[in-house]
Amino acid sequence: MTELQTMTTGWAPVCPAEELAAEGSRKAVDLPSGERCVVLNVEGRLHALSALCPHRELTLEGGLVRDGEITCPWHRARFSVETGKGTRASRWALKTFDVAVVDGTIHVQEKEDAS
Repeated sequence: MTELQTMTTGWAPVCPAEELAAEGSRKAVDLPSGERCVVLNVEGRLHALSALCPHRELTLEGGLVRDGEITCPWHRARFSVETGKGTRASRWALKTFDVAVVDGTIHVQEKEDAS
C-alpha cells in the first residue's frame, strides 16, 4: 500500500511527528469518529490506544507507562501498549489504532478486524 492510498482510507492526522519525538511523550486526540485516543512514544515506537479505560470509562491520559504497559490511574488495571490487552489486574482490553507517520505528520486509523 502506498502512502497516498493509506492516507485516503480513513486515517486521521494527529500532530507533527516532532511533537511526539521524545521517549515518553504522549498526546490525546479526538478522532472524527468521536472516539478519543492517546498516542504514546514508548521506546521510540508510536502506539495509539483508546483514551478511556473499559472498566468505568475513566481517562487513561495520565496513566503511568512502564515496561510496555499503561496503568489506569483510577483503579490500577494495566494494558499492553502494543496489543491493548489487559495484563495484570484487568480482564478488559483497550481498542488499539494503527499509527503511521507520513510527510512529518502522525496519523491514526482504527485497526481492521482480524476475522
